[in-house]
Amino acid sequence: MKKIATILLLFLIHVSCNTTKTSLSTTTKNRSIDLLHIKNLSNDITETSGLEFYKNLMITHNDSGDLPTLYFLNERGEILKRKTYTNMSNVDWEDITKDEEFLYIADIGNNYGNRRDLVIYKIRLNDLDNENARVEKLMINYPNQKSFKNGNQNHPYDAESLVAIDNDLYVFSKDWKDQATIIYKIDKNKTQQSADEITSYNVKGLITGATYNGTDTVMLCGYNSNLEPFIVLIDYKNGKFHFHEKINIPIENGAQVEAITFLKNRKNQQIYYISCEAVNIKLGEDEAKTAAQLYQLRY
Repeated sequence: MKKIATILLLFLIHVSCNTTKTSLSTTTKNRSIDLLHIKNLSNDITETSGLEFYKNLMITHNDSGDLPTLYFLNERGEILKRKTYTNMSNVDWEDITKDEEFLYIADIGNNYGNRRDLVIYKIRLNDLDNENARVEKLMINYPNQKSFKNGNQNHPYDAESLVAIDNDLYVFSKDWKDQATIIYKIDKNKTQQSADEITSYNVKGLITGATYNGTDTVMLCGYNSNLEPFIVLIDYKNGKFHFHEKINIPIENGAQVEAITFLKNRKNQQIYYISCEAVNIKLGEDEAKTAAQLYQLRY
């Protein structure tokens, strides 16, 4: 029986790591979603948790447990270089975003709701190759949080998603309790601040990544309790967010989707990249970990 279980386990891993192009219809803008499996990511980034493009390279990082390191990949998902910064620490890095001048790294993972040191690091794009670069810290807190007792993933004060739009940063919360998301506005230049709550939406899932296409759309990614991944489309205009549609992503056997970034427009499609953490699979007495994954999503 153990041999049979092992064979089944290996089959599950093979299927989950070799998803081919899949199409999913959507009524949002009368378009389809095409998903392409790009690569099993390196074991150095099994907990990929944020994505951003800069100068034709894709930047990612691990969440808790790693050094304050950024990994620079090509569009094939191959690591070309890495930088570990002396003026940052990594408690629980969960997302990155950029504007025209800075990269912002969100050390805001808060699974247990007991952190008092939530911070967004701000480093100049031109300094990314300098591991000793000067770094600014934007310390944030949630205005309605009164208790910092261990919430054991049963609270609304976690977040894993960050975007930069115009003169502001926006955090999208990961609500373990109600499976909703709250949008908070963050001042890019205040070193100590209480996040400004903008709006909320009952997404019925855990939001784990966000990206902005530079014009009119924010796209969120996440998954539900069954590891069924999805994206959420949000129309953006003049500081207003209109939640449009939640769409399941056709990854066979599910995935722990953790990060998303916009790449470019191509003809009538927008090109995004999505990364998924490595996931443990257990079948009977056997257990194994699938590799982290990189996908291209065309919308």
